[in-house]
Amino acid sequence: MVVTVQPSPSLLPNPAHLKFAFSKGLDSWLNLHILTDFAASGFSVFAMVSLNAHGFGGTGKNRSVVCISMKGTEEEVPAENSEQESVAALGDFASSCKQAIESEQSKLKEAREAEIQKREVTAVCASVEPIHNEMQQPPVNPYGDIPISEEDYEALLRIVQAEAGGEDEQGKILVAEVILNRVLAEDFASTISDVIFETSGGSPQFAPTADGRYYSVEVTGSTVEAVEKAINEEDISQGALFFSARRRANPYDMAWFDRNLTWLFQYGGHEFYTLP
Repeated sequence: MVVTVQPSPSLLPNPAHLKFAFSKGLDSWLNLHILTDFAASGFSVFAMVSLNAHGFGGTGKNRSVVCISMKGTEEEVPAENSEQESVAALGDFASSCKQAIESEQSKLKEAREAEIQKREVTAVCASVEPIHNEMQQPPVNPYGDIPISEEDYEALLRIVQAEAGGEDEQGKILVAEVILNRVLAEDFASTISDVIFETSGGSPQFAPTADGRYYSVEVTGSTVEAVEKAINEEDISQGALFFSARRRANPYDMAWFDRNLTWLFQYGGHEFYTLP
């Protein structure tokens, strides 16, 4: 409590003259109303009281600032001096109350901003958690249900070596996945070997099966590793069903690709397509 006293000789305050008022505002904070009662004589006591509900069994959140004006009994004093003292006291009192109110409002604003920031952080964490969980999930392998015989496995190694022997690991994986994607697609044969040796209009789907490279290649260790990753890991080919090396391909064949297929991407020496 902070008390400012303007004394008059031998006078005591009369509690019956105690006047104060307050009303309940937002968030259970108490808004201040100042009542002043000055007389031409006597003394005035101006008290600024800071109340905290914590002292009354509360949680400490509900806090109020109450400004009180008390007036004593009347005594004849020079009117000019009394009026000057009262005006000066009123100025000091009002200034103290204003500072107290501004201080409490500042604390309230800080508390609200802290709560908003806490909610924003909570919301961000909630939005990041599903992404984090998704990142922790193992990649989906779409080829796990494809039955692969020894013949199929050997055929896949040979066609990848013949078509992508000069590509890096990812380039070999992409070629292998085109074969695997065709096995899963309804428009092509249902086994790896049948897909590799399939023809269309009398022409082979994969040139190495016709020009002899399929039979003459020596499968390298890097090709084996690439094929294993293609079979057992996620699809990185975007579901591609065709590939072609434009620089080495027949221009008429590439024209057919461009007219009838949907281009997906290019990697290494190959361009990859799917059905429209």
